[in-house]
Amino acid sequence: MHVMRRIPLAMALSALGCGGALAADPTTLDWSAAPKTDLTLFYPGQASQEWIFGENHKSGAKALRKGEGCLECHDGEEEGLGETIVTGKKLEPGPIAGKPGSKKVSIQAAYDKEYFYLKASWPAKTAGAFHEYLVYRGGKWDRYATYINHPSVKSGKAKVSYEDRFNVMLGDGKAVPDFNNQGCWVTCHNDLRHMPNEPTAAALDAHPVLGKAGMKKDESLKYLRETRTEIGPTGGWDKLKSKAELDALWEQGVKLDLWQWRAARSGPVDAASDDHVFQSRNADVGKTPFFKNWDGAKKQPKVMYDPAKNGGAAALAESQFRDLKAPRLKEDNSIAYDPNRAWKEGDLLPRYANRKPAGSEADVMAKSDYANGMWTVYFRRKLATANKDDVALVPGQTFPISFSLHDDNVTTRYHYVSFPLKLTLGGKEGQIKAVELK
Repeated sequence: MHVMRRIPLAMALSALGCGGALAADPTTLDWSAAPKTDLTLFYPGQASQEWIFGENHKSGAKALRKGEGCLECHDGEEEGLGETIVTGKKLEPGPIAGKPGSKKVSIQAAYDKEYFYLKASWPAKTAGAFHEYLVYRGGKWDRYATYINHPSVKSGKAKVSYEDRFNVMLGDGKAVPDFNNQGCWVTCHNDLRHMPNEPTAAALDAHPVLGKAGMKKDESLKYLRETRTEIGPTGGWDKLKSKAELDALWEQGVKLDLWQWRAARSGPVDAASDDHVFQSRNADVGKTPFFKNWDGAKKQPKVMYDPAKNGGAAALAESQFRDLKAPRLKEDNSIAYDPNRAWKEGDLLPRYANRKPAGSEADVMAKSDYANGMWTVYFRRKLATANKDDVALVPGQTFPISFSLHDDNVTTRYHYVSFPLKLTLGGKEGQIKAVELK
């Protein structure tokens, strides 16, 4: 937990130091001067871009084709829509018992000459600060805990554990124009993971670009319509344009910026995954704040706790499962896995480990705090990073923005989303108004 020394926004620029070289810590700003926008994020189920233009959304599809935004029809309906979908009455073939249909989130934003800051707060019954775990049983490593609707959890073989997440999706308003009025639905299709027409693992592996011979994607992830030759009612995951066409689109700036704060996989190193959506959801150039602690060929973890730094233990005990006081597995407290160690029945290791991000992946700071049943996440990123995989923010201009939130130990589409919104830096337009630090 962070101890926060508040700096008035009016004094924030002086906190930057000489020449603005040292950015203000977003957790120490006095956010009371930044206007607060209270949003209701709702559960969308299997609503995709194909669905919003389909037969069951005719009037909405007509409005979208005219360039109207979702809020023009559905403002104030988020809570009701979410409840209808989450209970399985519509667009949800596998409802999760007891899951709320919506979530309240408060957003504030600010900027200075060099940086953009964003604060997000929402209620959470527990700190979902943990991801998947591995367990040593019967002489081998196996899955111990994963997301709530995984088959191994449903069968009782595995326990429940998955991280909370808060995501920010940004566009420049021009390169992907449909994002302005469709929001994150421009990235969501019927053939993504956990959607109606998800491709098989074999089909994905065999794809020459996305599969084992190319990008090595192990699941069908978000993508933009602009990158496909065609998209039908079931999607178009495998209908990629040629490399030359994709390269041309990339040079034109066709992408959406995606910041993913992950409570377990990026939070411990005060970072967000700085990603983007193009022909797939991709990490930006550089080193991500986490890595998978699993060697598929050897069927064993890649690293273990360094006993010299963990009280002689190379693993966690089962009593430390989801214990906030248990040490996180990081680069600086781990060593290479030793298969010859005398592993004990019930030893646990996190399935992912943290590391310091680097390159364009390290562009977004994200500090987090869980207290009194509330998560608060503070983002900071340069207005313009000079990296092609980022969307540059410009004072005085307005940008399309959308938010999503994962909690309750879920992944993929089992999240909450906002309708498309507008962010303005210093202007009066839009739902999210960033104030200038003076």
